[in-house]
Amino acid sequence: METRVNYAIVGFFVILLSLAGACIAIWLLFGVSHKSFDYYYMYVNESVSGLNVKSAVKYSGVEVGFVSQIQLSKNNPEKVQIKLAINEGTPISVDTRAELDTQGLTGMAYVELSGGQPESAPLVAKHGEKYPVIKSEPSLLFRLDAALDHVTGNLETISQGLSSALNQKNTQAFSKILENLDGFTTQLDENSAKIDSIIVNLNHTLENTSKASQDLPQLVHSLNESAESFHAMMHTLTSASEQAQVTFTNTSATVENLNDQVLPEAVEALNSFTQVMKQLKNFSHELEDNPSVLIRGRQAKQPGPGE
Repeated sequence: METRVNYAIVGFFVILLSLAGACIAIWLLFGVSHKSFDYYYMYVNESVSGLNVKSAVKYSGVEVGFVSQIQLSKNNPEKVQIKLAINEGTPISVDTRAELDTQGLTGMAYVELSGGQPESAPLVAKHGEKYPVIKSEPSLLFRLDAALDHVTGNLETISQGLSSALNQKNTQAFSKILENLDGFTTQLDENSAKIDSIIVNLNHTLENTSKASQDLPQLVHSLNESAESFHAMMHTLTSASEQAQVTFTNTSATVENLNDQVLPEAVEALNSFTQVMKQLKNFSHELEDNPSVLIRGRQAKQPGPGE
């Protein structure tokens, strides 16, 4: 009878320990929390390796929730749909962004939230959506992979370009260039003395130029004085021209008065003088023909018939 009681006690403790272990396992697996969560979706076009359900969701490095579900998008299999459970009251706005990130060297992936201004509107579900959708950005690893692909493509292009450039014809041309360069270097070494002389002459020229530049202000001053003198001379010539114009005007008026008054009288006197001269000329001829005219006077004309 005593042996049976011992087995019963042992069995009871085994069952009790099993139930306690199951409760502890359930607590460790699912946790016991009284928190309320808001649910959101995010879609990514890259691999989500390393991201698991219960992976952390952080906002600027602060853990604010966990990944609730991971599955392919029903509308586009190239996208992965991630359901996020975020603590109720966490400010998720229309300009909040989500991206995948890895923690240290462990490679454990989590979701990092960033952005969101205080004045931005809260993010709400659109028509036909079960939960609001947080816009995602490519992760650092995805960007690095894309950049490496781009660099690899560029390197391949450069390699092909070098292969086409370094053909036999171009190699020969490059060798010819090197030979010409060697010849030029040799000639440069042979003419180094002439080059030194040219440099010395250039230094003298620069010194003379410097001296000329120092004399330039005085030359400019002299030119300014000459310009002022020329300006004064032009002013004097302008005044003389104005006076000459006034004199010419007065002379023109005098000439007009002379033409109107003196000239007619002079012409009349000249005509009278011409008549007198004609009379003297006739009298001279008459005196030559008959000198007695001076004593006897002119003979009277013979009377005509009937007089």
